Order: sequence, then structure tokens, then C-alpha cells
Amino acid sequence: MKRLFFLMLCSASAWGQSHVVISYFDPFGGAAFNNSERVARALESKLRGHPSLTVHLCALETVFERSFGQLEACVRSLPTPPTVVLGLGETGCNLKVELLGRNLDHSFGPDNSGVMRKTSPINPGGPQELGLRYPLAQMYCALSPEERRAVVVSNDAGSFVCNNVAYQYAWRYPEERFGFIHVPSNDCRNLERKNRDVIPALEKMILAATLTDASARLPVRKVELDVLRERHRGDSCLKEFYKRARGIDEQGPWRF
Repeated sequence: MKRLFFLMLCSASAWGQSHVVISYFDPFGGAAFNNSERVARALESKLRGHPSLTVHLCALETVFERSFGQLEACVRSLPTPPTVVLGLGETGCNLKVELLGRNLDHSFGPDNSGVMRKTSPINPGGPQELGLRYPLAQMYCALSPEERRAVVVSNDAGSFVCNNVAYQYAWRYPEERFGFIHVPSNDCRNLERKNRDVIPALEKMILAATLTDASARLPVRKVELDVLRERHRGDSCLKEFYKRARGIDEQGPWRF
């Protein structure tokens, strides 16, 4: 973290202020809160006053027809284009970093407006999958070995509103740096302890994202990953990341 802070100071003097947008969702399914909001607010608090970084929070409704537009309006309202836009949602009980968005809405329950969607394309005729464009490998390698072991490297962001936002942003703004990460759900056991581990890990990842110029889309197929696995075989952490990453044609319970 000290090294990241030093690099951040150097970057600030050379390049000026970095702006990071973090979005989160409201509670859904009768829950009292959405943990993505708790994590987002904790991150904003920890990074507030940083000499070279400003965090902007965006609240999204868990509604298919509204969430992407709300994020879009939030980003476009900024006076300076952000360095990276990071969407947060909740699922499971681990930190789950997403490689891609899928062109499919398929909900197992209603969104907060009562809408359910069954095998509905987000963009009819569009690509079935889109790799997200954020420096996830470098963000992953900013973590300690222990922190990396707790991270799920995912090729399946689900088919609910989180995935809808991820796919739409990647499709509509293909040149912008946008990523999506799932944090533990509100109903996980020992949630406060989990958040105490997740929040500093995300802080390191956000700082790392502002320090790298890497902006290629993340790979979505085995052949693309194989190239990167070979290219980075001399870097133990990047090799680890691309070994853990899986293309849509390698594994994944994506069946409807």
C-alpha cells in the first residue's frame, strides 16, 4: 500500500487528479440494505482527501429499465471524464471480479419495479458477450497472495440487473474503462468481518487501476486467454491471474 501511495503521488504531479466513479444498487428482494452501498460508501470515505484521487458515488435502482440510464447520467454529469468507472453489486459471499457481460436478461425474481425477464436479449443482434475494459489483471496483482486467494475470477456476472448494466456500458461506451465487481451479499454470515477484508482489497485495486494505462478489453474465449497465458508466463502474478480466468468456452454454468 505504501508503494501504491508513493506511485499515486508521482502520478498526481505528472498527470493531475484522477476521477473514479463507483456505482452501487439499492436494496431488493425485501432486504434491509444492499451491501454494495455499504462497501461503496466505505471506499469513498477511505479515499476522501486523497491528494490525487476523487471518488464519485452513483446510486442505481435495481430496475432493468432505469439502472444503466442512471449510471450514464451520473458519469456524463462530471466535469472531467473519469479514469475508471467501477460498478459494484452484491452476490455470494466472496469478492467476485467480472471479466465480461452477457447479452441476456433472465431473472429468477422481479426487479424493484416488479419486472421479470426470461431469456431476453439486452441488445438484439449484438455480441453475445463483451469483455469489460478495465485493468483487472493489474488490479488483481496489487493484492497480497492471501487477498488474491479470496477473490473469485468470474466469467459469469449472472443475468440480473448487474449484468445488464455491465453489458450495456461495455456495448454503448466501448472505449471507456468500465469494470464490475460483486461484493458479499447482505445475508452472508460474518458480513462485517468480510467487509473488513473486502474494503481494503478494493482500495488497493482502485489505486492500481488509476496507475496503469492498460485499457484493452478483457478476453472472453480460451484462444485469447491462451495468448495471454503464454505472454505473461514470466510474471508469476499475471500468469496466476490468466490461469484462473476462464473463457466462456472453457467452463461456466450458463444454461437456459
